[in-house]
Amino acid sequence: MSDDKFEAFSWDKKYNTGVDKVDEQHHKLVDLINQLGAISTHLADSAALGDILSELARYTIYHFDTEKSLMQQFRVDPAHQEAHVKAHAHFTAQVNVAAKLLLGNRDASSQMVSPLLKYLTNWLVQHILGLDMRMAQEIRALEAGATPDQAVRHASQVMSQSANVLLEALNEMYGRLGDKTLEVMQKNQELVAEHEALRVLNEELEERVAQRTADTEKLMQKLLSNNVELLKANEKLESAQLQLLQSEKMASIGQLAAGVAHEINNPVGFVNSNLGTLSTYLTSLFGVISAYEAVEAEAGPDAFIPVAAFKKSIDYPYLLEDIPNLLQESREGLTRVKRIVQDLKDFSHVDDSSWQYASIEQGLESTLNVVANEIKYKAVVHREYAGLPEVECLPSQLNQVFMNMLLNAAQAIETQGEITVRTGISGDEVWVEVEDTGKGISPEHLTRIFDPFFTTKPIGSGTGLGLSLSYGIVQKHHGRIDVKSVLGRGSVFRVYLPLRQLCD
Repeated sequence: MSDDKFEAFSWDKKYNTGVDKVDEQHHKLVDLINQLGAISTHLADSAALGDILSELARYTIYHFDTEKSLMQQFRVDPAHQEAHVKAHAHFTAQVNVAAKLLLGNRDASSQMVSPLLKYLTNWLVQHILGLDMRMAQEIRALEAGATPDQAVRHASQVMSQSANVLLEALNEMYGRLGDKTLEVMQKNQELVAEHEALRVLNEELEERVAQRTADTEKLMQKLLSNNVELLKANEKLESAQLQLLQSEKMASIGQLAAGVAHEINNPVGFVNSNLGTLSTYLTSLFGVISAYEAVEAEAGPDAFIPVAAFKKSIDYPYLLEDIPNLLQESREGLTRVKRIVQDLKDFSHVDDSSWQYASIEQGLESTLNVVANEIKYKAVVHREYAGLPEVECLPSQLNQVFMNMLLNAAQAIETQGEITVRTGISGDEVWVEVEDTGKGISPEHLTRIFDPFFTTKPIGSGTGLGLSLSYGIVQKHHGRIDVKSVLGRGSVFRVYLPLRQLCD
């Protein structure tokens, strides 16, 4: 972070809703939050802090009124309107209370901005990704001519069920976090007032210094405890936010797979049927031609000279041999297309969002086929499967773990190498292992590879979230990940999973 510019909220294209007026106002809100952070960072005077807080409160109300008018204008689903307006009212009330607390004690305001700033940023992120995206999907559908019921269905389909459940939990958690933030700010203000009263009292009554000092230490410990609780709550919210983004990503893959299957399987079906019919027709035509050839043989070579010349010009014997081959290759191509679509559906498990018994090795095969284009130019893949029994799991989430492991293995190979995928069973556990002949991981990095946002890749080549999310998914399955690596020789990632999930 430079001294010239402060960014508490860095805008990303994933926050664009597609409704221009809403997106413009979101940008303005982000700018106001960043101005608030800059004032706090550079220890600006309290008057500037008061001005930006007042402007933020006014613009927030203006923005919420704009969204409410848009929802009424387009007749957005009443239930969504009610939830949206309720969230706005709660947030506005919290911002107003926070502003009063900060401006009521300006000597401590710069220290109290930090928790408010983090809350504003996190709340705006989840609100845009949740309620605002849901509203925008419905408005855009209505603008395109959809009926209200069609628009509601469209928005519900885009915002997957699992994401909606997580968003509801996030809304509740952020509401509680806002109340906790205000409580911490109130405690800070009370502590400052108590500290000032103690200073005056110390001037008048020197003998009470020791007792008041003890009281101050207790208050500081309580404040520290409150701040620790707030930090833990923020960490949980950030983790939930990562899961939400991952859930949206997998939901998008699932919807894409379902759409591809629907759009491709129909033409593949009738093309395949037509090829079968065409094969029958060609067999009949070849029969007719054979009959003509029998007549030609009886009549002598001079009777059908023009026919013989034409057959020679088109290389008739080659056509007789090549046409069946072309039909067979076409059928094999259609079979390959159907298999690719099925692999994509199996990888994303668009119809499966609950715990179930599934084949780990089948999931590996589907994932290998999905990432084949990323691997085939870098490595030869060897399979050493042990024939595992079915495992109780969330198949689509485990496929995401396998995809991250395979892509990391391919990216670790600089030119050409080998990737070996193994499975095995040990007692009540099964394991999946991915070994590569890549460049390996240095010892100082090995202990950090599962940390969120940690990556050794060049800027722009990786987010550092793949292994962190994979670690979380494996933990959710009550499993574990072991890693071994030697620089210059390669790495081995092994995932252990229980055969079935025991109740906690």
